[in-house]
Amino acid sequence: MSQTSAAADEAANLDRDALLMKFFITVLTAQYDAILKKADAASLQAYRQTGALTTKPRFEGLPLGTRTVAEPKAKLKVTDVRKFEAWAESGGHGEWKFVPNDAWQRATLQYGTWDEANQVAVTKDGEIIPGVTLIPAAEPFSVTQKPDEETFRQLLEMLHSGQLSADLRALAPAPEGLTEPQP
Repeated sequence: MSQTSAAADEAANLDRDALLMKFFITVLTAQYDAILKKADAASLQAYRQTGALTTKPRFEGLPLGTRTVAEPKAKLKVTDVRKFEAWAESGGHGEWKFVPNDAWQRATLQYGTWDEANQVAVTKDGEIIPGVTLIPAAEPFSVTQKPDEETFRQLLEMLHSGQLSADLRALAPAPEGLTEPQP
């Protein structure tokens, strides 16, 4: 076989493999999206029922990683600009007109807390922040996941050594009415 022929054969094999991998990625992505949607819904439901934020699923005794409900936080928000500006001006936290310094305002809202008993926002020193209201956190609506790199490395080794195998038909269920051949 000539060098040109060998190079052409290798290119053809790489083209074939690239397209086959694209096929598997497409199939797996569709299945992943469907499973992820169900898993996220189940995690959010479990959070609502039990308050569980994080799960650590395992496969063959190995930690796959974590799935954590992204829990929104309540935020302080200026709702009465005049009162807030008057308070900021009295402390010298602005420029002429008087406009509170943006960075100072962000820091004040970030580090301020809500005094539930008195229904007021307060600084870390306990000073009341006029014109600020607590906006309740939204319901959790998303879940993050972080694969365990060591486990994924082990799974790849298992796959390469033949210790891990999977029937890919299970990842792409047969259409209605079509029966899958049994192994």
